[in-house]
Amino acid sequence: MRVYLDNCSYNRPYDDQSQMRIHLETQAKLHIQDIIRSGEIELVTSYVLDFENSNNRSIQKMMAIEKFMKEYATVYVSNKNEKDISNLAKAIMETGIKEKDAYHVACAVMAECDYFDYTLWQREYFDKMESGEFAAKASAYADSHPFTGKAQIL
Repeated sequence: MRVYLDNCSYNRPYDDQSQMRIHLETQAKLHIQDIIRSGEIELVTSYVLDFENSNNRSIQKMMAIEKFMKEYATVYVSNKNEKDISNLAKAIMETGIKEKDAYHVACAVMAECDYFDYTLWQREYFDKMESGEFAAKASAYADSHPFTGKAQIL
């Protein structure tokens, strides 16, 4: 079974745990991490996740998230299939989904994920980008920061 987690999932443990919903989401995310570590499910990451994580305001959080993704990802969706991902993302965007979200979904579809976990994170920053800007910046980031994990690269 393959799962694709968005950046909010990775950042949830760093949020204010005094709110019950956030605390429960954190516990669920940490449980999923344990299952990934045990090898019971496969973690899929992507150049889109890498780019989004690179915009994390906290260097420590960014590095911890990057380390987990590189260490435990079994499949990595690279930008070498950017044309196919872009075409799929554009089709997804026709349903009203924002560009960033569409690219995450497209990467999950390309990797044939069984589950996709998405929650809101940095929406304001990325939603202010012009059409096509997110995709271009994510691909440029992937070119300048090649994936170095042990995952199968798609």
